[in-house]
Amino acid sequence: MGKTSNSFNNFYNQFAFTSVHNTIKISIIVYTVLAIIVIDTSLNQNSEMRFHLESSGFSVALFVVLGMIVIGGQFYVLEFVRQKSSQIRKKVAYLRISYKIVFLIQYLVISIFVFVLIQIIFMQQYSPIALTIVTTLTYGLTIGLMGIFTIIFFSWYKSNRNSIVILIYGLSFAAVVIASTIFLTGSLYRLVEKPLYISPDALPSLIKSEPGSLLYSLAKIYHYSDIVSFLLKWVATALLLYHYSQKMGKTKYWILISLPLVYFAGTYLDDYHLYEPHTEIEELYWDLYTSLNSTAGGILFYIGFVVAARHFHGNMAVKDYLIMCGFGFLLFFSAGQSTLANTLYPPFGLATMSLYGLATYMILLGLNSCAISVSEDIELRKSIKKSTLRESKFLDSMGTAHMEKDLMKKMVLKAKEEQKERLQESGGVKSSLTEDDIMNIIEEAEKDPR
Repeated sequence: MGKTSNSFNNFYNQFAFTSVHNTIKISIIVYTVLAIIVIDTSLNQNSEMRFHLESSGFSVALFVVLGMIVIGGQFYVLEFVRQKSSQIRKKVAYLRISYKIVFLIQYLVISIFVFVLIQIIFMQQYSPIALTIVTTLTYGLTIGLMGIFTIIFFSWYKSNRNSIVILIYGLSFAAVVIASTIFLTGSLYRLVEKPLYISPDALPSLIKSEPGSLLYSLAKIYHYSDIVSFLLKWVATALLLYHYSQKMGKTKYWILISLPLVYFAGTYLDDYHLYEPHTEIEELYWDLYTSLNSTAGGILFYIGFVVAARHFHGNMAVKDYLIMCGFGFLLFFSAGQSTLANTLYPPFGLATMSLYGLATYMILLGLNSCAISVSEDIELRKSIKKSTLRESKFLDSMGTAHMEKDLMKKMVLKAKEEQKERLQESGGVKSSLTEDDIMNIIEEAEKDPR
C-alpha cells in the first residue's frame, strides 16, 4: 500500500511540475479560469441571461462544465503556489502555518463544490447550506488574511516611511476587510432565509432590501467601502507604474491607466440617474457591463506586477513571487463580484466565489515573500537601490522595512535575555521593564546615537 501511494505521489508531482513550472502554461490556466469567471459572474448577476439559458435547457450542463474547469484550474494554481513557495515556507514559520490553513480551507471548498455538482447531476436539486459554508469560508479567509495584510503593511510603513505606495496599499487592504465583513454579514442574513433544498420547480423568492432596513444600510456601507478600496489600489498602482509615462508620454500613460477607473466609475451611472436602460435589450447589455466592473481593475494591477517582474531576470524567486501577486490580483478582483445570497438553480457564482480566498492568499504570500527575499539578499538590495524604477523602490521599501523589523525583534529578544540574567544575578528582583518599554528604548537609541 505504501509503495502504491508513493508511486502515485511521484507520478502526480512529476505531472504537476511539468504542467505548471512554466510561466506560460500557468498563465494560460489562469486566463482560462478568468474567462470562466467572466461567464459565471455574468450569469450570476444577469437574470435575463439566466432566463434565456434556462429556456434553452443548457443551464445545468453549462454549470457543470464551468465548475469542472474551475476545479481543475484550482488544482493547478494550488500546485503552482506550493512549488513556488516551498523554499520561503521552510524559512518562515507563519508562512508555513498560513499555507496549511489556506490549503485545508481550499480543499474543503472544492469538496463542497463537488458535492453540489453531484447533487445537481443526480438529484436535480442542491442544498443552500453548501453555499452558506462556501461563502463563510472564502470571505472569512479573505477577512483574516487581509487583516494580517493590513497590519503588516502598516508596520512596514512605520519602519520605513520612504514609500507612500506601501501606505496606500495598506489602507486599501483595510477597506477590503471592512467591505468583506459587511458583504459576509449581509450574505449570511439572506442565506439563512433559503429553504433546505432548491430545485428547478421550487425557486426561492429573491429578498429585496428596503430603504431603512439593515440590509439596505449594509449594502450602502459595502458600496462605499468597495469604491474606496478600488480607488486606493488604483492610486497605488498608478504611482507604481508612473515612471513609464516618461517612455510613452504622460498623456498616453494617464489615458491608458485611467481606462479601468473610467470603466469602474461608468458602472455607477444609473445610481445617479445619468443613464437608465429603457428596453429589455438595453437592460441586458447594461447588466452585463456592470457585472464586470472590477475585472478591468484586476487586469491593471496584474499588468503592474508582471511588468515589475520583468526587471528581476537575475532573481527568479522574486520574479515568481511578483507574478504570483499579479495572478492573485487578477483573480481577486474578478472573483469578488458574485454573490450566492440570491442565486437560483443552478447556483451560478459558486465557481467564482470558490476562488476568492485563494486569490487573497496569493497576494499575501507573493508580497511577503518578495519582502523577505529582498531583505535577505544584500546584492539584490544594492542593485535595487541603484535602480530608478518605482517598482524596484517599492520592493526595496518592503524589504528594508521587513529587515528592520526582524532586527528589532532580535534586539528585543537579546534585551529580554539580558534582563533575565540580571534578574538571576539580583536574587530574583523582577525588572519593571515590559517588552514595549524595551522597544521604546531601542527606538530612542536609534534616533539619538550618542
